[in-house]
Amino acid sequence: MIQFSPPSPEAPLASTALQLVTLLERHRAALPFAEAELVRHQALRSALVERQARSEDALNAWRSALSHRWECEVRAQRTLSAVQRLAATHLDPQPAYQQLVAAPSANASVTHTELLTDLRRLATSLALLTPAPSFVATSLVDLQSAADELAAAIDLTGRCEAARRYMLLEERLTTNLYQRTCAQTHQLIANHFAGSASGEATSPLPA
Repeated sequence: MIQFSPPSPEAPLASTALQLVTLLERHRAALPFAEAELVRHQALRSALVERQARSEDALNAWRSALSHRWECEVRAQRTLSAVQRLAATHLDPQPAYQQLVAAPSANASVTHTELLTDLRRLATSLALLTPAPSFVATSLVDLQSAADELAAAIDLTGRCEAARRYMLLEERLTTNLYQRTCAQTHQLIANHFAGSASGEATSPLPA
């Protein structure tokens, strides 16, 4: 008689699946559903491995995008501060002029989107100065370059985050499907053994 020890509910999925597949392979002749179940397990195992790899790739891409965005933020903040210092040096010290080029969040902890807004706001303010001081032309180029770089980094990070979440969801759905398949296979084997012990025929559970 085949000895069957059901997998522990607390056992990891990989361990449970390996136990079931090993049993199916060992007793192909005795279990009429063994071949079909082995095909199912192989397909799901391959799908899960693929999705885990793609999920890991998406996670690495997101982390790389975050790191790049942080570098862009640092450069953007330095550009913003440098142009503000130039403005403070060259512009009339009257409060109206200083307020025109001061970033509202300059002295606070800002998010990447707030920093992007500060860059664009300062560029717009400098472009309105008439006549334009000598530092404005170069400063506008620097501000635009920093803003474009930061905007692209923000967009890339957002797309990588969306891809990471999507791949993580696919991995979880495949894992859940594999868990249900293992439970079905376990039930098929348990029913077969119960039927063999009682001499009654058993039929496979529906997929």
